[in-house]
Amino acid sequence: MVILRSHHFAMVLLPYLGCLPGGITFMINPDRSRIAATYQRALSKVTTTSPPCFGIQSSTWSRGRSFFSTPTKEEAEKESLPDDDDGNKHTFKPNETSLLSQKKNYEDFTATDIDSAIQFESDDELEKITVQDTDHVYQIDSSSDLPNDNFVLTNKKQVQTDKTLNLLRSELTLKHFITTYRPASLHSKGLPLPVIMERTMDTVEDVLVHLRRIPYEKGTKTLSKEEDATRKTVVVLGSGWASHALMKVADCNKLRLIVVSPSNHFLFTPMLAGAAVGTVEYSSMTEAVRAANPLIDEYIEGSATSVDLPSQTVTVKLSSLLQNLREGDSPTITLSYDHLVVAVGCRVDYKGVTGAKTHALRLKSCDDARKLRQNIGECFEYASRGDVFDKLEERRERVTFLIVGGGPTGVELAGEIYDLAEDITRKHKGVYPKLNGMVRVVLVHSGPDLVPQFEDNLRAEATKSLRKKGVEVILNTRVTEVGDGFAKLSTKVIDPATGHVTAWKDTTMKLGLTVWCAGTAPAPFVSELLKQLPKEAQHGDGKIRVDRWMRPQVCNGTKLGSVIVMGDAAAFPEENYSSTLPQTAQVAGQQGAFAARMFDRGYDLTMTPPVLPQNGPDARESNMTSFLSKDNANVFYDPVMNEWLNVRGLIVAPPFQFLNLGMLAYLGGGEALSQIQLGDVPVGSYFGSVAFLLWRSVYLVKQVATRNRILVTFDWIKSALFGRDMTRP
Repeated sequence: MVILRSHHFAMVLLPYLGCLPGGITFMINPDRSRIAATYQRALSKVTTTSPPCFGIQSSTWSRGRSFFSTPTKEEAEKESLPDDDDGNKHTFKPNETSLLSQKKNYEDFTATDIDSAIQFESDDELEKITVQDTDHVYQIDSSSDLPNDNFVLTNKKQVQTDKTLNLLRSELTLKHFITTYRPASLHSKGLPLPVIMERTMDTVEDVLVHLRRIPYEKGTKTLSKEEDATRKTVVVLGSGWASHALMKVADCNKLRLIVVSPSNHFLFTPMLAGAAVGTVEYSSMTEAVRAANPLIDEYIEGSATSVDLPSQTVTVKLSSLLQNLREGDSPTITLSYDHLVVAVGCRVDYKGVTGAKTHALRLKSCDDARKLRQNIGECFEYASRGDVFDKLEERRERVTFLIVGGGPTGVELAGEIYDLAEDITRKHKGVYPKLNGMVRVVLVHSGPDLVPQFEDNLRAEATKSLRKKGVEVILNTRVTEVGDGFAKLSTKVIDPATGHVTAWKDTTMKLGLTVWCAGTAPAPFVSELLKQLPKEAQHGDGKIRVDRWMRPQVCNGTKLGSVIVMGDAAAFPEENYSSTLPQTAQVAGQQGAFAARMFDRGYDLTMTPPVLPQNGPDARESNMTSFLSKDNANVFYDPVMNEWLNVRGLIVAPPFQFLNLGMLAYLGGGEALSQIQLGDVPVGSYFGSVAFLLWRSVYLVKQVATRNRILVTFDWIKSALFGRDMTRP
């Protein structure tokens, strides 16, 4: 809902907000904040039916309970509208004594009349709001039910002659056009224009937050002791995509940010496969936690081991440092928090395959990529030893690379190893020319198609491209055992007539190296947290079920919102609740930024939906300026932010909405897959060299800092001109 006030900057910004979700509540007098506060308590969502119009709907306010819990009949009746201070329920009933009850038609309307149409009355026993429409006047009291009528202003002449109403008409008309009259093809496919507009305005807000913190970063401005005491402590577990996005967006003048992670850096994971073969260097795609936001209060290198939700404390096991110089076990510390952000990611799931954990490498972190790069180099050296000069078959086995898993990670690694082999086995120029034609890359996938996340035509192109390069793609096959220099495979035998599996064919493959890229499981801390949550909070795959604001259900309703779970640890429901969002960097990054904005804006996360404190059910005697006054030096006293949220209609926190922008995957040999979309609307699907240029462009732009963009560019140029570095420490 957008609240229009006669404030200059609101009038300037409003033309750009016409297509935002929700309707428009029209208030002319900027000083009627008590009206706004009480009005918002009862009417939290205004919708439009035809331009221009006003529609009114009731809202459910629920303190201390998430959407997961089902209210009883009595609770539902209580929460249909907020109670007043005496416990009376607010409802609507006709009132014949309003100022506008004598008006016979809208020709008599003036701006002053419309201002008076939303009235505020008060006595010792009851507060009332009166709203006028064509035939009725409604007021809040404690006796009858809500009407279903829409409040519609239809007089064109009056709208056109009144400047303020004309401005309002243009915004409603634009919203109505976009949501109703946009092309049928886009409408049917659900082009997420409101979400795109919201993200654009969020970006503007993020830029303003960054600009406001520059004096604090330079040290020219500091918080007073009184202001510092009002900051909320947010403990963030993890340094991955979700945590990094939160750190970037968080306003550390309002939040005391403490980051806990065993890795002191953020890693651009889509380039891990390139780092494993030397296409890019590790330092080029990482950013230190402390560099992500210089105003972070503290970074602690360690891992959370347990949490106490009632006391709001988390226990952290510090990492062992200087292991070769110091003796003794690392200590354990306890941290208190106002909000705990759980973004611990996931771990590799070996699916119970014998020997996989011992004999297979993985690709999840910088350490994994460094270890994989070391072992790939040793495989080439192992195959070049003098003891196998005349044993061609054994030399081939030593440079046979088995990749388990046909998702984007496995496909990209197969493409990168192919590029590496082509580079270092070139005759006269390569480091290992005698191994030319001997390198074998095998990609095993249990499903019928590679990269099942992509469209059908791109899946087929991926398989065709890899096989054309010489990569052995084996579909419908599982790895049943990984051993020292071998792996056992089991392939489905499918009847071509019926499509049914008739048998399994077992084979044994001799190889030099196995890389496991198939499947993930929740991190250990997730199971520790689930022990203190209700059974309903556990998803079927072991992740934590969260609501639309990324809050898990808790045993004590007053602690709702004290824990936020996002990224790979969270099972976030799709809009239709039929499934959960995928475990991708794109989802985690958007969730992290969303959580940071909720904290920055100061929403009361104990309520469902979260709402700004001065606009909730307890705000009867409050208004915008009295809730957080300058006298109490509260860092959340932010009139500019409050006005901005008013204009955008964000008094009530909107639920998180994922905006899918598509997927990319590299196939090797200068070819890639690119699936570009906006939400569920496909924009374009590309394969080959064009997709490769798009892949590199997007990954370069998505680097988290200018430093990283420059380093990655130089790495690409260096590997193209001089080849990949095969030296080992």
